[in-house]
Amino acid sequence: MTKSYTSPFISEDIGEHHPEYWLGRRKIAGAVRDLVEASTTSDIPPDVAQSLAASIETIAAKLREHRQLPGVIAHAKAYGSYPVANHEMLSVGGASHPMAPGLRFWDDGDQVRGTVTFDWAYEGPPNHVHGGWVAAILDHFMGMAQIRAGAPGMTGGLDLRYLRPTPINCKLDLVATLDRLSDRKTRVEATLGFGDTVTATGSAVFVKPQGAIFSEGVVSGGGDPTESSLQTE
Repeated sequence: MTKSYTSPFISEDIGEHHPEYWLGRRKIAGAVRDLVEASTTSDIPPDVAQSLAASIETIAAKLREHRQLPGVIAHAKAYGSYPVANHEMLSVGGASHPMAPGLRFWDDGDQVRGTVTFDWAYEGPPNHVHGGWVAAILDHFMGMAQIRAGAPGMTGGLDLRYLRPTPINCKLDLVATLDRLSDRKTRVEATLGFGDTVTATGSAVFVKPQGAIFSEGVVSGGGDPTESSLQTE
């Protein structure tokens, strides 16, 4: 299958804006993910745990010695653009975010496809992914997919169905289809699973904000986004 990377929102490639910076951020994120996985599964003697904790705190202090960029907008203004920073730094799907489980997604004709693998750090039911992470990854994946409709929006309603537990350390496939409802609304349907097995489905309506939340981090009127930015037509 040929992957078509058409946007910084739907790409696993480093963008043209500050590529060395983002390569470095991805290396840090990958190292931190490895650390979280190792700390989750390692049987650590108390004295070793104390020593390792001190070492980790030292690294965190070194990171804080550098300029702090709190949030996606701050990264966008400093290093490229909002689409690039969004793709790199969002907590669920960001390629440079250490909490993100490594979601990748791409255009495939009329659909958007993706892959993700959850390790032990994301466990809920024994040997399976926590349902909250299943919901988060479906919401994020559908959110990225709906950008193809040309009116990027925020989740206005989300319906999830857990059909069976989602396994840990298994390459999972995601597929999304879009239905443009109006100038401001897009419905997305998505599945998550492996092989011929679907473990969860999602359906969401995304509503284009009226404010500048995607460029300045603010909603119209400065109030609750559910009351202003996401008000329906």
